[in-house]
Order: sequence, then C-alpha cells, then structure tokens
Amino acid sequence: MEPAYIKNYSHFEQHVATLLHRAGWTVIGAKSDQSGYDFVVRKGNLVGAVCIKWLRNNVAAPQLLKFANFLDSDEGDKFNFGLFITTRGFSGPALALIRSWGKDAKIRCGIAQEKKLVGIDGAEYEDRIYDDSTTSEKIYFGIFTCKGGVGKTTIAAHLAGAFALQGFNVALVDLDPEQNLQKLVGDGVFVPNSRGRGTTIEVFDGRDWHEDSARDCRIVICDCSPALERNPTNLLEKLHYCIIPTTLNPLGLNKHGQVIRDTVTEIRQINKKAHLFVLVNNFKNPGAQKLSLLRKVYFETYKDILTTDDKFHCIDPEEVCIRASEQLYYWGIHILENPENPSSKLAFDLIGGRCYPRDDFISLADYIETKAGVGILRGE
Repeated sequence: MEPAYIKNYSHFEQHVATLLHRAGWTVIGAKSDQSGYDFVVRKGNLVGAVCIKWLRNNVAAPQLLKFANFLDSDEGDKFNFGLFITTRGFSGPALALIRSWGKDAKIRCGIAQEKKLVGIDGAEYEDRIYDDSTTSEKIYFGIFTCKGGVGKTTIAAHLAGAFALQGFNVALVDLDPEQNLQKLVGDGVFVPNSRGRGTTIEVFDGRDWHEDSARDCRIVICDCSPALERNPTNLLEKLHYCIIPTTLNPLGLNKHGQVIRDTVTEIRQINKKAHLFVLVNNFKNPGAQKLSLLRKVYFETYKDILTTDDKFHCIDPEEVCIRASEQLYYWGIHILENPENPSSKLAFDLIGGRCYPRDDFISLADYIETKAGVGILRGE
C-alpha cells in the first residue's frame, strides 16, 4: 500500500509543510500567480523558497536545474536559500548535480519520509555506486560531424566529465589526426568523490586503442575525425550513440543542416543501430521571438530525417543545449599557460556556487538516458 502522505500532490504538499513546521519553520503559501516555487518558509532572518515534486520515479536533472535557475533569477534573489523536496529520490545525473554544487550552494535537496526530511542540513544522500565490473559490455559514444570547428573535442571531454561525476570510469579515444583531445586533457582526469574513492577519465590515442587497455571503463567516448574514412570502421560499427554538434546561427542553419544530413547518411552506411543526436552547441538565447523562429527552421531542416529514422533525435535547445560561456570559451588556455607541463582539467570549476557547463553536460547525459534508453548503463 502506498503511504497516505504521497497519495497525491495535495497530500504530499501538506505533509512537507507539516514536517517543516515541526522543525520550527513558519510556512507561508505562495501567491496564486507565483511560479517557480510552492511555498515560503521563514525562521528568524532566513527566508526560503520551497519547491515540491510529487513523482512516482526519481527526479531528473532538468527538474532540479529549473528550480536552481529560478533561484539565480531576480525573483529568486530575495530568498536566502531554496529547498527542493521530492517523494522518491534522485537520478544519477541529478545526484551528480547535487554533489557538484557543494555545501555552499543556495539550493538544498531532500526526500520527504513519513516522519522526517532526509538529505537536508548536510545529511548524506544515498549514493548509487555503479560497479563497472558487473558486465564486460562497453557502451560506445561517438562525437562526429563532417565539419570541423564545431566543438567536437569540447563536447567529448565534458560529456566524459558528466559521466565520471555519476560514478562511471570513462575512456576517451582520440581519433582526430590533430589530437586536440590529448593536448587538452593530457593522460586523463581523476574525479574524486566524498566517499574517498573516485572515477577516472582515461585518454587513448585512437591508433593504439584496444578494449583491454581500459578494462574498468564502462563508457567509451570517441572524438571522431571529421573525415569519416579516417575513423576505424570497427569502432564506428560499435557506436550505440552518436552526438552531432551544430549551432543555431541564422545564416548557418541551412548550410550546416546539409552537412548534418550528409553526416547522417554517411554514418548510416556503416551503423544503422546507433541513436543519433543533433545538439546545439555554443547557444546564445536571442529572446523568445527570435528563438521561436530559429527553432522552427531548425526542426524543419531535419523534418524528413525525423520521419524516416526512428533513432534520429533533434534535441530542442530549449530542453537541452550547451550554452556559450567564458568557461568553455577559455577552456584550453591551461596548455598555453604551461606548454611544457599542462595540467589535465575540464571547464567544471564553480563560479558563485554554479557551473553552467557542468549543468549542461549533466543535462545532456540525462537526456540521452531518458530518451534513448541508456538505462542499460545501470543494468535496468
């Protein structure tokens, strides 16, 4: 039997309000025209916004990001903190976001149980530790387009970082002759966690790649050469997922659209099973009216592929995209600062408790998981 307090949203909202009241908070209902949160809590000089999520499954990363972005807005700025309370738990990408924000973040997340709130005030989240040794099958990602200079290397490295934050060891395979991935990430990156253990991002030269070189890596991400024939056919055949970067430039939509159409045609000659994702990179929001027009042309460009290929995904930039940011723009300056011994790093440093590149790539990992069944990673 389902507990009465999670019978429906109204019961759950009242239950959370009661728990907070018992903890000494004054609970104030939100205004009828207010969006972004469900009610307000006060204690002394502290004022918090509370977001309630009544769900039958785990919270996804975009649901968390929506509330986090509200807290960063002018309207959210009047609150000292925000509480995000749910019924069940948090997905792997959502947990990675929570961990990445750290203890000083403005947002606090928790689960409402029958008699208490768990996960608030520094309580440990129930972490899901994934054992890479449970299966020998690796999951292959390719980052590919027939055009250079669209951010393939940046996406490959930081998607690896998003998976590493979730507890997966990742192998990055550099197939591009320019070998920018090896220059920027070096031998790899170690991602620590609060439990004293961590995960690794290992970098391999495509000419020397063999699965046995990365036996403990569950995920393999290939930074592909823009010339399809330069990529090993045996690797392209292995791809489960392929990300095709593009931009939402009004002058380049049709031109780059043809490049992507050619890219899809070339990939499908070798691999018919992989899920293909067109991803908008370096996104700058032009405002609601212009964005609506750009999105219309964007989806129209790939309409025929969408109707004939059920594993082709044109990702809505309003749902998931990689935003333009100084952190990504200046990623790589570390190899100029110390060319003899450059550090291995990603553009995941926190600024003001948040990191938009980190948020965006975790959202991308979450999108792939929910839209294309990457649940295979978790044995689901």
